[in-house]
Parts: sequence; C-alpha cells; structure tokens
Amino acid sequence: MKTLTTPTAPESAATTSMTIVDHDSASILRDLNVTVKDAARVDLEIDPFLAKEKHDSDDADLEMRSSNSSICKADLDEPFDVLPGQVDGGLYAWLSVFVTFATYFSAFGLHYAYGLFQDWYQRYDFPDASPSSLALVGALQPATMFLLGVFVGDLSERVPFRIVVFAGTVTIGVAITLASFATQVWHLFLTQGVLFGAGCSLVYYPITSLPSQWWVKHRALATGIGMAGSGAGPLVYSLVISALLPQLGSKATLRIMGAGTVVILLVATALIRTRFPVRRRSTTNADPSIWTPLRDRRMQLILASRLCISIGYFLPFVFLPSYVVAVVGAPPSFAALLLTLINALSFAGRIITGWFADRAGNVNMYAMSILLTGLGTLALWLPAGTAQEMLIAYASVFGLTAGAYIALLPSVLAQLFGTHRLPSMLGSVAVANAVGNLAGPPIAGALVTAGKGAVWSPAMGYGGAIVFSGVVMAVGALIMVYLRFAMLDGRVWAKH
Repeated sequence: MKTLTTPTAPESAATTSMTIVDHDSASILRDLNVTVKDAARVDLEIDPFLAKEKHDSDDADLEMRSSNSSICKADLDEPFDVLPGQVDGGLYAWLSVFVTFATYFSAFGLHYAYGLFQDWYQRYDFPDASPSSLALVGALQPATMFLLGVFVGDLSERVPFRIVVFAGTVTIGVAITLASFATQVWHLFLTQGVLFGAGCSLVYYPITSLPSQWWVKHRALATGIGMAGSGAGPLVYSLVISALLPQLGSKATLRIMGAGTVVILLVATALIRTRFPVRRRSTTNADPSIWTPLRDRRMQLILASRLCISIGYFLPFVFLPSYVVAVVGAPPSFAALLLTLINALSFAGRIITGWFADRAGNVNMYAMSILLTGLGTLALWLPAGTAQEMLIAYASVFGLTAGAYIALLPSVLAQLFGTHRLPSMLGSVAVANAVGNLAGPPIAGALVTAGKGAVWSPAMGYGGAIVFSGVVMAVGALIMVYLRFAMLDGRVWAKH
C-alpha cells in the first residue's frame, strides 16, 4: 500500500497522511475538505494490483454517507481506476453521459413507440386479435426488463460492461428481426415482448450505473442528461415510425428501426469506459448474495416507495388517451398532443431535477418531485373535466416532475450505498418496479369500470383511477420523506 501526503493548505491545514488503496486523489481530498485546486498539487501513487485485491471486500457497500462529506465512505473503498481519468469532468466522464443518452435514446425510443405498432397490428396485421392480447406484448417488455434486473445487475458486476451491453444489443436486434416475421400474436409475445425486454435489461443496468462511476459532485445532473435520451428517443422514433408504417408496413419498418437501434447501440458499446474492475469472487469472505442489499432497512424503504410510485406512474400514459375521448370529447390527436408534451418536458425535467439534486440533495429532490407529481394529479387532472387547458397544465407538471422517478434513482442509491454495487442495487429495485407496473393498470382499469356513470367528480368514471394514481405516488414520496428524516438527518435544511 502507498501513502498519500498532502501539502500544507494555505492558512489552515497541516500535512495530512493517510493510507489508501483504491480511490483517486480528487475524491479522497474532497472527503478531507481539501479543494480540487489543491488536489492538482498532489503526487499520488497507487498500486492497481493491490487495489484489485482490496476490491474483493464488499463490507463498504452498506456504509452510510458521512454528514460532513460530499462522498460516502463506500466510495473510499471502491477500486482504483481501470483507466486513468478524473471524476467530474474529462473525456471519459463525458463519454459516460453520451453513452447513456445514446442507449436510452435508441433502446427506449423503440420501446415506447410500441403503441404505434400495436395500432397497426390491430388494424392490418392481426385484426382478429383482441386489444388486450396486443397490449400484453407491450406490457411484457418492461415486465421482462425489470424482472431480470436482479440477475442482470449482479452479472454486470462480474462481467465487463461492454460484454453485457453487446449481448443486449445482439438480443434486441434478433428480437426485432424475428418479430418482423411473426404470423401469430404469440410470436410477438416471445419476440417483441419477452426477448426484446431481455435485451433492454442487458443494456439498461450497466449503462444506468455508468455515469455514477465518473461523476460525484455533479452526479445527478450528469445522470439526468444521459437519461434524457429516454425523453428524446420516443419523440424521434414516433415521428420516423409514423412516417414509415403507411409506406412500408410493419415488417419493413421493424427491420429498419431495429437495424438503426443496433447501430446506435454498437457505437455506444464501443465507447464504454469503466473505472472499476469487475467484482471477483472473494477468497477470504463469503461472496455476497444478489439478495444481500434487501436486508438493509434503507433499501427496504426504497423498495416500498418504488412499488407505490410505479403503480401510479404509468396510469396517465395508459388512461389519458381514453379519458380524452370519453370525457373531454376531443379527438385522439389531442391525446397524442398531451403524451408528446409529457415526453418533451420529461426530457427537460430530468436535466432540471438533476441540476437541483446536486444542490439540494438527491433524496430531497427525489421525494419532492414525486410528491409534486402525485399532488399535481389530484389538483389538476381530477378536477379538469372537459377543460383542455387544465389537462395541458397537468401534462406539463407531470412531464417536468415525474422524470425524477427514473433520473434520480441511480444518484439516490449511489449516495446511500456507494457506487461499488450500483448495478445490483438497481436490479433489486427493479423487482418492485415490475410488480407495480403489472399491478397498476389492471387496478385502475377495474376502478374505471366500477366508476361508470359516476358523477361525484368532473372526471366522471375516471375519478377513482385518478385518485388512486395520485395517492399511491404521494404515498411513495412520503416513504422517502420518512427515510430522509428518520434514517438520514432530522434537520429540515440538510442536504441529503
């Protein structure tokens, strides 16, 4: 092991020596409250082979962030850089943002555009199929992606990111190609549903955790910029697919969009740069189970929060179109406008919430944004009735605030548990997402059916579903508020 000696800081600090194994100088000095400018004067020598040996220890994964430090203790136990580079800036740090944006843009652009294919299938390719069976194809995509998360997250820590993402890219390409040859709806279940979801899972978990390896001070903003690709992607993909389907039909459109998606993902794969080596099986300690994070009380609260939020999060996407036609009496084009507005503002919202999170705290901003989403649903959508202006206002609020549900999660987990096992942490949380995504629409649909003819709210029969959506999201936010004050810091204005 090597010894780090810092020079005397102007007017205040004496020489500080500490033994380190596996962290870059900028991060260590930041933990010692030494400025980055001072870090430029430090000559740091670290043996990467010793660092890799230390990497076998997972004890630091559950260390709490120090209240007077901008880096959690777990970060001090993370392995030394595989590639040279400085966090919070530099080529590799910005490459991680670009790779994340490109991946979200392509994979999730194709994922969120399934509604266009579903409409085409219903009208032309499979006119005898029930709408629910075709809708199930779209539901299988996120369900598969999330249910595989706990396994893919653990795999991403043991296998290099490039290999995992490349496998996902190939899987996505094969899935879309096979879907273009489908002659039965069950063919779509297996290809455009399950296989495509599996491919998305393989690219999602390693890529989502990538910016957190390279960013600390501006981690939430960098992650938000990368994840904004899932807001831009659906807009671009929807425009292209809408233009291609009438001209070429679903089969050729699938092949073209699949090929384009694979090309973008291959470029992103080639540009992946990671700081940390893969986790090897420990020779001295018991290798942690993929379920180990679930034993932590903080993780249990996060899972409960994600379950509630995911139940209500997708309901506007599912029920706004039918609400517009049944209650407002507007054409479907107005519903398309609302969904486009949500996607467009979510692009900006993920960046804005990331910027504020770096200043106000990740947990603080996450809880506040989701609480505003739930309250906005109750305050704007529920009383809207036929008022199109209120629906536009609701779509705007939802787009700007709900993006925190996706964009801030990696930063929250990295803040609480460190980045050492972030992929498996994301995978564990995904189980709650999967359950919520599958449970939410059927429950809300039953409430809509039961509420037919109701006149207690301007939303008519949709009132129960709207209240349900707003309340469960607000409850999810309040669970995070409890985590913040009961388990992190009881001070109101503390940054967490």
